[in-house]
Amino acid sequence: MSRPYDVAVVGCGAGGYQAAVTAAQCGARVVLIEREGAGGACLNRACVPKKAVAHVASTLALARGLLGRGLAGTVSGDLAAMMVHEQALVADLQRGLPQRLKALAIDLVAGHARLVSAHAIAVTGDRGATTLEARRVILATGARSRPLASCPIDHDRVVAADRLIPLLASEPRRLLCLGGGATGVEAAFLFHAFGAEVTLATRGDRLLARPMISERAARLLERKLSESGVTILKKTSVAATRVDEAGVTVTFQDGHEGRFDRVLVAVGSVPRPDEIGYRALGVQCDAEGFVATRETLETSVPGIYAVGDMKGGPMTAAAALHDGRIAGENAALDTHRRRNYHQVPMVIDSILPLAAVGLSEDLAERAGFVPEVVYIPFGVSVKARAQGAAPGFIEIVHDEETGQMLGGCVAGGGADELVHLVLAACRSRRGLWSLADLDYGHPTYGEELGAAVSAHLAGFMRSQPTVFRPGIYASTE
Repeated sequence: MSRPYDVAVVGCGAGGYQAAVTAAQCGARVVLIEREGAGGACLNRACVPKKAVAHVASTLALARGLLGRGLAGTVSGDLAAMMVHEQALVADLQRGLPQRLKALAIDLVAGHARLVSAHAIAVTGDRGATTLEARRVILATGARSRPLASCPIDHDRVVAADRLIPLLASEPRRLLCLGGGATGVEAAFLFHAFGAEVTLATRGDRLLARPMISERAARLLERKLSESGVTILKKTSVAATRVDEAGVTVTFQDGHEGRFDRVLVAVGSVPRPDEIGYRALGVQCDAEGFVATRETLETSVPGIYAVGDMKGGPMTAAAALHDGRIAGENAALDTHRRRNYHQVPMVIDSILPLAAVGLSEDLAERAGFVPEVVYIPFGVSVKARAQGAAPGFIEIVHDEETGQMLGGCVAGGGADELVHLVLAACRSRRGLWSLADLDYGHPTYGEELGAAVSAHLAGFMRSQPTVFRPGIYASTE
């Protein structure tokens, strides 16, 4: 048995990697255990490869929109070349990951981990078996795609959402995407951009039925997808499927049938089976099987933490990275930082890029605020008009009575970057005023945000509010 570690992390996905890095930066001696490819779903199958493909798809859409306005000729995608680039990108990042860990003196151990106790882990790998001791343990083993009984996954014609990129490489002509969440709207855009006839079906009455995403943003995204040629079926579920060598016949609950080459099932995630033995140690789980944690991300067993998808909550890489920072610091330093997903931006790469952080208007009302929305359409933006950009907007939500900054949503070009301005304002002691304080480049999207907030604040101050509070996520230190 080797010298005990301060922190052992099981799983090298986004959350586990970040937990290990954070703990090491806090001065802890760290070991990271991974039985499959380092990097987890985010690097190997999800956000990294999807981002590469989405960039090409967005560039194609932008170029096609500029035909006759400065561009001439024909524009088409080369999916085969795109896949070569995506695979090279992932391979390069995989090669660099061990070096980044080594630079922080983090030991990377390949093998299957099993908890012997709250402080001992048996690891079995190609080089045999060993037992590692650690003062604290962080679990980061992820989740798996939720199955759908009426549409069994066969990994060929009917594919789970975590195999989206390989499915795209198969170049289906007709795709049915089940699920109107983030993965569904991203997949619909990507497949359609590369020539597929796409049908997007959801059981809900709107796309992106998440309180964090404003209804205005969801409606605009739905309109853009429909205008591009994606067929959207709402309040629709699958009753049965028949798979043959040529494709899939899908019978919907209302009785009508559709014929597709492939079906992508993107209806959420469920916990992985416990193959590492945490239940036997007394780690409690919720009704679905997700690991239950306190706000510090410590489980019911002292000294064992859980991060990322295996504990439920937001199923995004950003949320997993947030978890990793919280758990890594708490485990290394015995601190009690609390997770707060309202501080974590949600970014969606679809035909209309979307990003949101904090409270939407609906969430603010539920929380007891009197929300007011500052709405900034991109139609007034010089940059948007100069570039012929698609419709978009920025929404800033604050409390009408106090001016307290609550959150915001960005729809359109640059959403994944502009949302950080909103987040910074939420965390600033000056709240909304921090957006008006800045000098912006011209012409930019950001300057419209500053101008609109400045004008709004002039009216707000004329109402002589008696109380001002900074953003609800502002540091009190």
